[in-house]
This record gives sequence, C-alpha cells and structure tokens, in this order.
Amino acid sequence: MRRLPRPVYIAWRVIESLGQVSSRFCNAAIFGGSTRQSISARAHIEQWPKGRARINRFFRLFGQVDHCAASWAAEVNDARKTLAINEAGTQA
Repeated sequence: MRRLPRPVYIAWRVIESLGQVSSRFCNAAIFGGSTRQSISARAHIEQWPKGRARINRFFRLFGQVDHCAASWAAEVNDARKTLAINEAGTQA
C-alpha cells in the first residue's frame, strides 16, 4: 500500500474521525442509541436488514464488502485495547 504524504494523511484521518463522530451523534440523537456506537455497528448487531443493506451498498463504493460487520469488529477491538490499557495501568 502506498503511503500518503503526511498533510494528506492528517486530512484523511480528520475527515474519517468527523464521519465517526457524526455517525455516533446520529445514533444517539436520532435513534436513541449510545454515543459509543456507530450506526453501522448498531445495524450489524441489531440486524437492521434495510439499513444494513443501504450502509453496505454505500461503502462498497470505497471497496468495503461488509462495512457494518467491519465497523462492529473495529469498535470491539478498540474497546478491548482500552480495557487492556486500563487493566495494565491498575496493575502497575
């Protein structure tokens, strides 16, 4: 995979983060969910067939086959990392 120039990489990460925050905000404000979960992850867990299909169809434009499942897995992985860091800090 080709590395992006640093300014482009930073801009990409900021745009990506804004998308994640927007998704979590909408999940909480519109759908009454958690601010710690994206709409994509929620669509995967709660098996929203139409919503999941629409989300996955959109993200197929960017080469993602099952965005909702990948989003859920990424959120679980991030939570595990946070727990591991916190547990390591309390054992020190």
